[in-house]
This record gives sequence, structure tokens and C-alpha cells, in this order.
Amino acid sequence: MGAQVETMAYLHAHGLNVEPEGLPRVLREVIEGLQRLYYPSAGQEGLTAAEIQVYRSGGLDPAPRDLGVNDPFLRGVTTFAGLVETGLTAVESAKLLGVTDARIRQRLKERTLFAIKWGGAWRLPLFQFADGRELPGWGEVARNLPDGISPVAVAHWLMLPNVELALGEDEIPTSPRHWLLEGRPPQAVARLAEALG
Repeated sequence: MGAQVETMAYLHAHGLNVEPEGLPRVLREVIEGLQRLYYPSAGQEGLTAAEIQVYRSGGLDPAPRDLGVNDPFLRGVTTFAGLVETGLTAVESAKLLGVTDARIRQRLKERTLFAIKWGGAWRLPLFQFADGRELPGWGEVARNLPDGISPVAVAHWLMLPNVELALGEDEIPTSPRHWLLEGRPPQAVARLAEALG
């Protein structure tokens, strides 16, 4: 499965029905940059020859493995690229929320909206919006997200069921995003957001 198809499947499975046309370009840029940082060329693993010999004598191969699309690194990069490419600009966000782009920039400064700085511009990931509006209580939650948290970590955290957020008689865990969409108290999600740091 190609990286774009996997990203689109992930986004669609989580209710983000978007079809970014520029995704391959963004993926290529992100993957190339991060691969150089995290995956050195074979033979340049940062180990001495003696350390490599010790690993190999114990049956381990210190060379980076090619895991294909199952590589957690590639999955993270794919998700990040999808968040950037499908994210709204400040102008698009302003239009969606019925405010000025100056108000969006003010909210970014106040940390009541979440954005990724990419190519000198802000991209606001779609996970904080639904049905043409902002998630109920999102401003309070976003303010409590730790400084510098990974957008991928936020996306995954928002989509995964959390035992602290149980619904119904059976107390079935729900995701923070679903909790907010149900109009439930954002304070519970805001406390969890704060604990991410």
C-alpha cells in the first residue's frame, strides 16, 4: 500500500474525508529530511567496528532494517505529511470559523488553536474541526497541550479511546475527539492534554 493511500485511509477512518493533491510532494520533502536525521546509511550506524562485531556475534544485525509501510517512522512521517497537506491556512480557518485571519493568528498566539509551522506559514490540522466548525471546547483543550508536542502525537491521542473518558452504562472508553463532539465537558479532555507532557 502506498504512503498516500495509507495516509488517506488513516484520515478517512478517523472522519477526516479529504483528498489532498499535493500529498506526494509533502511526503517526499518530509521523508527525505527525516530519513537523513534518523536513518544513517548502512555501515554508518554510529557504532564502532568492534561494537558491530559484538552485535553480530550475538546474532543481531545493527544495520537499519527495511520494514516497508510497517515502519513506525514511515507511519509517523506519513501522518505528519497528511496533517500538513490537509491542514487549513489561517485564511481558510478564518473563513471556516467566520472570523478574520487576524483573529486566527491571535488564537494561535493564545494557544487556543493548534497549528504546524510549515514553509513559513501556519497549517491548522483538521482534527480540531468537524462539520464546518471548531470542536466544542477545543480552545480549552488546545491551551493545555504541552509546548512543542508533536502534531502526530496530538492526532493519535485525539483519535484513540481513553479509559478516562467512558460513555454509557457499560462505561465504554471513547476518544477525546468523540468526547468533545458529544458536547461533554472539555475540562476532562483538557486535564488529559496537560498530562501528555
